[in-house]
Amino acid sequence: MSSSASSSKGKRKLNAVKKLSVLIVANDDISQNSYILYLQKFGVETLGVRNGLMAFNIHDKTQMRFDLILMSSTMPIMDGIEATKKLRSMEITTMIVGITTPDDNEEYRKKFIYGSWA
Repeated sequence: MSSSASSSKGKRKLNAVKKLSVLIVANDDISQNSYILYLQKFGVETLGVRNGLMAFNIHDKTQMRFDLILMSSTMPIMDGIEATKKLRSMEITTMIVGITTPDDNEEYRKKFIYGSWA
C-alpha cells in the first residue's frame, strides 16, 4: 500500500471521530471567552452561557448534550451548585467541572469543588 493511500485512509478515520463538545457556564466574559478560544484551538465544539438556569434550560428544553460542562460557582439567577443539582436530578451524567475564582468565598469554593453541598 502506498503512503498516500494509507495517509488518505487515516484522514478518513480521523474525520469520522466525533468532536468533543463542551458547555461553558460562566457570567464572566473574560473567563468564558478564554475557555472558548483555548478549547476551539483543539477543535472542540463549544457553547457559552451566562448562568446555571441557561445551562439547565438547554438540557431541559432541547436535545443538546455535551461531553463536558465547565461550571462557574458564582453566577446570577442560578449558581453552579444549584445548576449542578438540577442537572443531576434530570439524570444528566455529563462530567461537570467546577471553576472558581480567587474572589469566591473559601468555604463555598471548597464545597463546590469537592461536591460536599448535598
